[in-house]
Amino acid sequence: MHHLESNKAVFLSYANQDAQAASRICDALRAAGIEVWFDQSELRGGDAWDAAIRRQIKNCALVIPIISTNTQGRAEGYFRLEWKLAIDRSHLMAVDRTFLVPVVIDQMDEGDVRVPDKFSEVQWTRLPGGTTSPAFIERIARLLDQDLKPADGASRSFHADPPTAAAPRTAVPGLPRVRRHAPLALGAALLIACIGIGLWTLRHDWHHAAGFAPYSNEDRRMTFAVLPFQATADDAHSVLIAKATRDALQSVLESRKDNVVVVPQASAEQAAGHELSLRKLARDLNVHFLVRGSVARDGDAYKVTVLGIDGDSERVLTTESVKVAQDAVMPRWRDDVDHIVGKVVRSAVETEVKRARSKPDDELDVRDLAMRASVDWRSLRDTDGKTANANANVLLRRALAIAPDDPYALRTMATINLCDCVNAWSPNPEEQKAIGAEAMEKYLRIDPSAPAMLEEKAGLYQLRLRWEESMAIADSLLARDPDSVNALGLKATALLHMGQAKESRALADQFVSRYPTSWYALQFSANVDYALANYSAAAQQAQKSIAMMNEAELRDRVTGAIRLTMIAAEARLGHPDRAKAAFADFKTSLPNVKTIPDIHKWIHPSADLADFPPLYDGLRMAGISN
Repeated sequence: MHHLESNKAVFLSYANQDAQAASRICDALRAAGIEVWFDQSELRGGDAWDAAIRRQIKNCALVIPIISTNTQGRAEGYFRLEWKLAIDRSHLMAVDRTFLVPVVIDQMDEGDVRVPDKFSEVQWTRLPGGTTSPAFIERIARLLDQDLKPADGASRSFHADPPTAAAPRTAVPGLPRVRRHAPLALGAALLIACIGIGLWTLRHDWHHAAGFAPYSNEDRRMTFAVLPFQATADDAHSVLIAKATRDALQSVLESRKDNVVVVPQASAEQAAGHELSLRKLARDLNVHFLVRGSVARDGDAYKVTVLGIDGDSERVLTTESVKVAQDAVMPRWRDDVDHIVGKVVRSAVETEVKRARSKPDDELDVRDLAMRASVDWRSLRDTDGKTANANANVLLRRALAIAPDDPYALRTMATINLCDCVNAWSPNPEEQKAIGAEAMEKYLRIDPSAPAMLEEKAGLYQLRLRWEESMAIADSLLARDPDSVNALGLKATALLHMGQAKESRALADQFVSRYPTSWYALQFSANVDYALANYSAAAQQAQKSIAMMNEAELRDRVTGAIRLTMIAAEARLGHPDRAKAAFADFKTSLPNVKTIPDIHKWIHPSADLADFPPLYDGLRMAGISN
């Protein structure tokens, strides 16, 4: 036992089962010259011991309660007396004095934490297995000197270590500075705009030492400036198009509040007016990425070309283009602008992840983890969906342990687990759907009107065969945006499953007219045609769709069912050779699906024609046995 009486000492309180992790924390602090009271004895308790404990807690400068699944599982334990003594002393201290520094050492679920209420008023730090970092050591050293300067403080949340030093705060021109907020009660939700990354912070105080920097002015990741678009000087209409499309792109970028912040147009225009160097312009505006555009004549229309640029290297990350009719000032569909913004944002996320690849794993913060999960999942999901999903979930669980209400991490968690692609590899997709649904519902509690999450919810209802509820959400989305292609697709699918194929046909036509080269649009149209007994059109469109799909999409239990549509349509058209060839291709990908019962087991119930008896009649006509 190591006795200390210094009023600059740190007291470690832990359950016996966590002695190894506590020892690591102790060793790291002592190596930095910090005094630590740390008992390694199994024999805790007794009058003499109680007196020593009370004396040490009375005289120490900080108490570090170590919280874990072990402390969660014990209703009684000597550590609980230590916690009570520490809390009793804290009641005598000024409110801005930090005395309790709770540490979480494993993947304990915060949902039902068995800790004193007082712990919920201060910042928690996650040190997996007791592994500390220089940032944590520096924070403890700073707190030991807190009587000479303001102390750290933060609301209760799981955080990683704070930044090792506070960088100079540089405001983005034209954006307001962040205001500090008083502590929030656990469970309250407050939506505030933050300059640093423009994200929402919920149930967390705003203090610069309150953990990693995903919510600080120092964080310039995913920051954009949309520069004025260039137009032909002697073409007044091209000037109008340049302004309108730039305004629309800026607006869509600004709507992505959960992972993007955008410099106001006036600031970007002012800076661009006197600076030609893109690198210097990005530094002046304090952003990582620039967006440029140009408008030029293209036959009897106009072509808008948009570049996403890395401000540091001046490298073009993505080039996207869209047509604008000569009598319009904007693309016909808002989805075209959404598509461009999606490509620009995705290229920026990939760039930020690439920059962070050299970071040690234990230094990845909320944004690093969530962005890496998104990038790695997209790169691997078509070739090894199971591994892609598992790895991404690990990263996202870490991110949400640090910041449980981070919108981008929640959205990514919902996206990867509610993706139809899960059906291609998972023997029990409901496991993934449950994970995604939980993240989706939490996001919607934060932002109940978020279109992307409402679309996910409508899609989840469809996966669970709740077609009326799905269509109700789709109708609400279409009331807000009649041109929403995702909402149109959701409604069309619901109508088809509800036996209203004619009504679905009208929406499918809109879908195909907007995206004539989309395999998904062609696939849906083929299934509607089959339901309406338009077998020739069904076979033709199914064939086109299949030719565009990759192997993972063809094996998917939802999208891969299009090959069954083609088999059945060819059989009904009296083309047995074509039907047999199509079935042979199907069995090449899915060798264990050979009979009608096999197909019933394989096909996902939410596939377009999964519950349509005439599909299976057509398959029997093709010679597939019962």
